[in-house]
Parts: sequence; C-alpha cells; structure tokens
Amino acid sequence: MNDYEIELIQKAIDGDKKALVELIRIYETNIYTTLFYLKKDRNDLNDLAQDVLIKLSKKIHQLKNPKYFKTWLNQIIINSYYDYLRKNKKNLINIEKNIDEDVTSQIPDKKNNPQDAILYSELDYVIKTSIENLPLHYKIPIALREIQGLSYFDISQITKTSIGTVKSRIARARSMIKNNVDKYERS
Repeated sequence: MNDYEIELIQKAIDGDKKALVELIRIYETNIYTTLFYLKKDRNDLNDLAQDVLIKLSKKIHQLKNPKYFKTWLNQIIINSYYDYLRKNKKNLINIEKNIDEDVTSQIPDKKNNPQDAILYSELDYVIKTSIENLPLHYKIPIALREIQGLSYFDISQITKTSIGTVKSRIARARSMIKNNVDKYERS
C-alpha cells in the first residue's frame, strides 16, 4: 500500500465521502476478482460484491489503523462469502463449471497474437477451473495470496489458522493447480 492509499483510507475513516468513493473505485476490482475465484455460481456475484462494498462503506470508521486496511477488507470479503454460503446452502453442491464471459472480458488482455491468445485462453480456463474446484479450505488462502497479494500472516489472521497451516494449504493448492496444468499440457 502506498502513502496515497493510506492517506485516502484515513480520510475515509474520518468520514470524507469523496475519499471513500475513491477508495471503493481503487479496490472494487480486487473485491470482485476475489469473489469471482471463490464463487462457482456467478448468478449472485454482483450482489455479493455490492454487499461487501456496502459493509466497507458502513464500517470503515471502525478501522483503527489504515495500514491494516487490506486485512480488514479481506475479512469482510470472507465473512460475506461465508454468510452467502450459509444463506444459500444449495450453492455448496452446485458443480457449474462455465466461466462467465462478461467477467473474464474485464481482465486485461496481454496476448501478442491470435495463436498465443488461444493457448493463453485455454490455459487461463484450466487455471480458473482448477481454483474454482479446490476445496474451500484451499481456495480461500490461494485466492487471498495470489489474487490479493496478502502475506501469510494476514491470511492466517483472516482465516483464523496458523501460519504453518496457511503455508501448507497454499502449497497444496498450488500443487493441485499445477497437476491440472500439467495434465492440460500433456493432452
């Protein structure tokens, strides 16, 4: 986090609405992306992301130290996701594997030529599907680490597990994803 973001967070904590709007603009993509990887069923993804943003807006004044904003925000994301799962238990058994093209079209395209685009698209699908199909206790730490860029310590705080457990779950998740990528490359 840079000094500008810390200053913005402090202003939002102090009640500055413009700072809050700018903060939401900066972090809404991260929120949405994290939820995208956690949630297989895309039907309520926008509602879930909006719920997180509303909680962020209403509870920002409770944050004591702007330096802990990312950890605090990710705790809101994870808690909102768990709330959603409790409310919609039917989603726990949903095995939908289709990726919503509207969501993936928002991810920047860094491909050089059509052939690379096809290969990257297929590989991207394999990786996303691999993450989506991970058990929840692997999916959350890998999403927080690889998508949000959080430290092992922050992830352990959010998930209420030891750092060793976080490290082993992330290593196991990476191994599972790598196995799926290896299978794809061999086919």
